This record gives sequence, structure tokens and C-alpha cells, in this order.
Amino acid sequence: MKQCFFMEKSKTGLLLVDVQEKLFPLVDHPNEVFSSLVRLIEGFKKLALPIVVSEQYPQGVGKTIPELRQILPEGQKYWEKTTFACGRDAGLRDYLFSLDIDTWVIAGIEAHVCVMQTAKDLVLAGKHAVVINDAISSRSIYDFSTAISEMKDWTRVTSTESALFELIGDAGAPEFKSCLELFKNEPPKCCCS
Repeated sequence: MKQCFFMEKSKTGLLLVDVQEKLFPLVDHPNEVFSSLVRLIEGFKKLALPIVVSEQYPQGVGKTIPELRQILPEGQKYWEKTTFACGRDAGLRDYLFSLDIDTWVIAGIEAHVCVMQTAKDLVLAGKHAVVINDAISSRSIYDFSTAISEMKDWTRVTSTESALFELIGDAGAPEFKSCLELFKNEPPKCCCS
């Protein structure tokens, strides 16, 4: 049985995996996934938590989609890799493990390859991985559902709203109202679908 845990705000970071120009328009439900990604990024910015972004072979797959690049923090570093698991790239792994982070919230694509292998690698390295169900996707719904089925046995799978409100923890927290607004407003749409 996997361990139950609460995410600690001071020990949690967001790992945005490979949401890139040539692949993202091909995934299942790109608009819904995009809306969740925006809410997740904005929520992590409001909570002042670290955001790490990977790009799988950007020379071939393109860079992180412009709509996300526009809202990511100024000076955001984009980690180029060819390995599927983020932790298998030596530079990115060293960076991830240099941060005082015990729990990585994971979002991006594709669920059955880079997202799943990244989550697996982090768990095997002793970190908590929280996969955001509504902020990941694959080109095939079958690959997505297979990935979710496998990952739920050894990591946490939750939603954007659940994760953010767990990190806030209290309706009296200063970030509560601004994060609540992320879910009250019409979700943003991606122009790349």
C-alpha cells in the first residue's frame, strides 16, 4: 500500500514536462489540459513555489508552447533533454535534487512516456510524486488511461484544484482568494488546438 501524505507548501515544486509546440496540439483534450496547466502555473506563482520546465529534444519537437511561455515566471529556465525521464538527464537531475523539495507536482505530456517515467524516477529516488490528472495528456486516450492506471499504484494522482487547495491548506491563508479566482473565471483556451 502506498503512503498517504499531505503536500508541504515549503517542500513542494511544480515540474512541467514537455508541453511543446509540435506535440501539444495532437494530444487528447488540449483545451481542457491547457486550462488546467494555466491554473496550475498561476497557482504556483501565487504561492511563490518553484517551477521547473523540461523540453524534450526542442530542435525536433519545438519549444514550450508560447501561451505557457508568456505566463511562466520571468527568467524561467527551460531544461533541454533527450531522456524521457527528467531525472535521467544528468544536469536536470542535479538541479532537481539541489532544491529543498520533497514533493514534485507533475504536469505535461505525454502521460504514458515522459510524465510516467519522470514520476517513476522521482519515486525510486525517494521523492513524492503527485501527478495532476487534468493537466496531463497523451495523443491516445488509451495511452493516457493506461498511464493513469499504472501510476495510481505507486504515486498520487489528483486534480489541479485539489492540489492547489491542499497546498493552501486554510481558507484564511493570504493566497486563498486569489487562487479561488483561478477556478471561478472562465478557463483560458489554447489557440494551438
